Amino acid sequence: MKISVCLMAVAIGFTSTAIASRNMKDATGVYRRSKEPQQVTILDSGIASLKKRLDMIENAKQSIEMEYFIYSIDTAGRLVTDALIRKARQGVKIRVIVDTSLPIFELNKYYASVLKEAGIQVHYYNPAVLVRVVTAQFRSHRKTLIVDGVEGITGGRNIADEYFDLSPEYNFLDTDIVVKGSIVQDMRKSFEEFWNADLTEDAPLVRRPRPSDFPGLSDNFENDPWATQDKDARISISRYKGEIARYEDGTAKAKAFTVLTSEDRRIRSYVDTFGAQLLAKEATGVCNDMIFAADFPGMGEKTRVLRKQLAVEANLAEKKIYIESPYFVVKKEISTILDDLLRRDVEINVISNSLYSTDAFYTQAIFDTRIRRWTELGVNVWMHKGTIDPKIYPVIPDARPSRWGTHSKRAVIDERTVIVGTFNMDPRSTNINAEMALICRDNPKLAMAVQKNIKEHIASAAKLNRAGLREDGRPMHENVPVSKKVLFWMTLPLANVLDFLL
Repeated sequence: MKISVCLMAVAIGFTSTAIASRNMKDATGVYRRSKEPQQVTILDSGIASLKKRLDMIENAKQSIEMEYFIYSIDTAGRLVTDALIRKARQGVKIRVIVDTSLPIFELNKYYASVLKEAGIQVHYYNPAVLVRVVTAQFRSHRKTLIVDGVEGITGGRNIADEYFDLSPEYNFLDTDIVVKGSIVQDMRKSFEEFWNADLTEDAPLVRRPRPSDFPGLSDNFENDPWATQDKDARISISRYKGEIARYEDGTAKAKAFTVLTSEDRRIRSYVDTFGAQLLAKEATGVCNDMIFAADFPGMGEKTRVLRKQLAVEANLAEKKIYIESPYFVVKKEISTILDDLLRRDVEINVISNSLYSTDAFYTQAIFDTRIRRWTELGVNVWMHKGTIDPKIYPVIPDARPSRWGTHSKRAVIDERTVIVGTFNMDPRSTNINAEMALICRDNPKLAMAVQKNIKEHIASAAKLNRAGLREDGRPMHENVPVSKKVLFWMTLPLANVLDFLL
């Protein structure tokens, strides 16, 4: 690999603790390698992952830090929020960072205000307006929950029903890694970097609008018979009433979000019973050589810590590598890594989504048009078909009719090294979004457990041939609704031009 030597030097050159700075020019992110024993659990089941998160929150004694790309207003969101509020009332310090990417942002200022009133601090990452096109592209794609500085979790799952096998329509197959040990302190330092970053803002505390907030109105205008005679005053009155309606609607919805419904309690019973059973079966072990690598908030090459570390890990591969990623859009940086692996005769196995199973048809447009380059070179590629086998992947009855797609961001190298985090094989994770991952080296037991699960996904996927088409001869877009196909073809020209943003 042309860049492997310098990348190795960069990785070794990182200090063993977080480098804290609010100056973006000096930012170098967080890198930590520890050879102290770290207790590890791999979470493949969605409902088991939700159970683990709720258990971690309920066991907290001093502090909880949470950071998510998506925090949805749904059953999963209410269950987590309910658990957080109960701990806040017990005096546990709770801080939450939520990314504000407009297409998926739901935890707005009304919800944040209700959480603040309950004793939970909320920060928004990069609430950039659309007119700031460049700045708005840099998102925090990180996902983490840290309790008391001793136990942490990261991986692909956000806070939403579809990440925990709860949706009757569409769910993600995903992977989290839980670690308990000294390296959690470095995860916490990385959280602090984002909590204090220039791009992070305190979520606003919403108050009820007053008439005096609007030009020409006094707080007792309703008792003034002449108030409606002035044109400008009438405009202000209309604006005031509109803002009052928005405030009351937003506040009512936010307060309702903190109260569990009967449906929420029904799902919680599944989490506490079925989820607990599946959690007990998840792979566990002790990692004696663990790396935590996390990007720094902001923009620029210096923030790219994880990508460089992934290149280092790939450079260490000797025989084979299994990769699972929801998107497989390969640009220069990742292409260099794959080309080197192929040159060294390392077997590369990749499973990603099909158009049917994906949640992002625009990304699939790039996959379909460019995957042939890699299959011709000998990369083994599979596309998820969008279904699961309940005998292999047990789910609650509500989720059985669901369509499924992979959302895991993980890899296994030489059946010894496991990588689990938030990094997708796409340009956004490579150059734009802030990401994080935990890497466990030299642990065949955990590596084989993760590889076994990847192979289970492969068994229900469609293999591509050297021409980049399905080996079984079936259509690439099998079972895809016409409406989704139309969006796919309409997006294709634009996706090819803007692939660096996908």
